[in-house]
Amino acid sequence: MNLNLVSIFSSFMVPALNEFQAWALQKPDESLSKKLLPIISFVEGLIANQPTYLDSKRLALGQNFCCAGQVVMGEFDVIETALTSPQSRTWRLGTTILDKNYAPNQDVGGRNVFLLSLSDEEAGGSNDHESFRKCMQAYLLNDATTERQCDATASRLLDQLGADYVEMPHGRNGTFFTNDQRGWMGFLVRYLHYVLFGLDPDDEESIGFLTELHYTRMGTLHYFAGIGRILQSLNLKGHKNLTDLIERAATIYENSPALADFKQDCSAENGMTRRELAKLMTSIISIAALQGPLHLGYTAMGYRPLPAYKGRQTADIDPTHYWDALDLDDRESVRLYLLECARLWAPVSATHRVATESFTATVAGAERTFPKGTKILIPMSLGLLDEGFWGSTAYEFNAKRENLCPFHMGFHSVGNRSAGRICPGKDIALDMLVDVVRVVGKVRRSAL
Repeated sequence: MNLNLVSIFSSFMVPALNEFQAWALQKPDESLSKKLLPIISFVEGLIANQPTYLDSKRLALGQNFCCAGQVVMGEFDVIETALTSPQSRTWRLGTTILDKNYAPNQDVGGRNVFLLSLSDEEAGGSNDHESFRKCMQAYLLNDATTERQCDATASRLLDQLGADYVEMPHGRNGTFFTNDQRGWMGFLVRYLHYVLFGLDPDDEESIGFLTELHYTRMGTLHYFAGIGRILQSLNLKGHKNLTDLIERAATIYENSPALADFKQDCSAENGMTRRELAKLMTSIISIAALQGPLHLGYTAMGYRPLPAYKGRQTADIDPTHYWDALDLDDRESVRLYLLECARLWAPVSATHRVATESFTATVAGAERTFPKGTKILIPMSLGLLDEGFWGSTAYEFNAKRENLCPFHMGFHSVGNRSAGRICPGKDIALDMLVDVVRVVGKVRRSAL
């Protein structure tokens, strides 16, 4: 009886919530829109981070619908166009609202250097996004980075990860995945800070502090609207001085070997300073570098089941069965395995853009016109599960499926196609994960 009531309530609320948001987005100046839409955007934006949420909305409402204060455009070709076109941006991380007051600005009143919120010049912004991104790539994603990723220190860290896998429980919810000092998380902090910044992975003081900030104290939450403020105001242990801890991390990055030869006030990079780049990287490391690979590794190494998409058997799939059958000496096969894991559970489910002009779309079966400035969700997770493109096996595991590489949307791109906003660390992350799956996979087999 209770389940029936929940089902009835859900069947009423889903279309009602969509209908109100569609009306409010069409009429943003109405008093009710101003009062309720921000609340819905905040609450539903957090809920929509669940991997099954947008998929269930599509099942109930169709390809296009409203969610978290945004118009969700879910057709594969529309997502493809959005990912390969210039984007106007605001303070959003997918469905979640970000707090611009906690963004990595230089100082109070300083300029915005947060790449995710900067619009492309062709979409009404300045050239700051392109310039700041170019600066980040020049110092942190260069030949020296590639050399470190292939050297003896990186290899030693991989070997230690393999040893941790043997020594620690590594089944679902095992401490290999949940202990932030050793195992998977401990490896990521040491490895990525060494590869990107040249930091000493054996410097226990610095590594311990960075682990505490980014994982133990969940530094990512600092940037989310409402949550960071709540944590600060409640004076919870581990969150009281999060802003100060981020400043300290930025100082570590600022003084790292990777930034030792930084050239100040380079006009080609809009005069980005060393401190600005360091502050930017504190957010990038928390939000992206230590989260995307973490979650893809969770899926690929069997920490948790795949999402239980409504009406599908995806949750019954155990990716480790495919891992155990892989030719671990074939890097391309391992890479395809990882991409298929990321297709069925996208570590980054969505991004966004802001409409630069009014537009008309069929939303939940009704044709509607929305004004310039409307927030539009770009749901990569829906594109990755679109049966119109991937066929009837879209919710099944097949690392050899056609067009997996050229049309994968897991890195804010379509394969390698984008308009300059593809994940800058894509190659570093994938190469690292290939090495991890190979090293841990071989240890796993020897232990069986």
